[in-house]
Amino acid sequence: MPQTRQRVQANQPGSAGAMPATAEFFDRLGHKENAALLRQITGTVRFDLAHDEQVDYWLVTLNDGVATLSREHRDAECVLRTDGVIFEAMARGEINPMAAMLRGQILVLGDLRLLILIERMMPGPPGAHDPRAYARRERTES
Repeated sequence: MPQTRQRVQANQPGSAGAMPATAEFFDRLGHKENAALLRQITGTVRFDLAHDEQVDYWLVTLNDGVATLSREHRDAECVLRTDGVIFEAMARGEINPMAAMLRGQILVLGDLRLLILIERMMPGPPGAHDPRAYARRERTES
């Protein structure tokens, strides 16, 4: 089985100023659980998260199974702009990114396919379960 080459690197140490679920979301991007989602994906996504009259930038570079994270403000193939509070709720699974886009809570510029990929890496609603785990449990209990 080939070894997964996933990692997340930050140009600035820590996630200073980030809300807890937001920082956890970006920290999780390079974990093995996302390997299948990141395989054969190449692109850049920049998150512009506004708060207190300033903007935090998170740049995620996806390159065939490797997610690299930096806090740069540079061009990206997909840019997601929103309020930090809205993104925090998305990172907790309380707001669906696609629904937020349709409601005008987030603005997405560029390659929408990358947003769909990011949406798949977001947690589900609180209390939700993985349907595969639920089906396995049902089979073993029957």
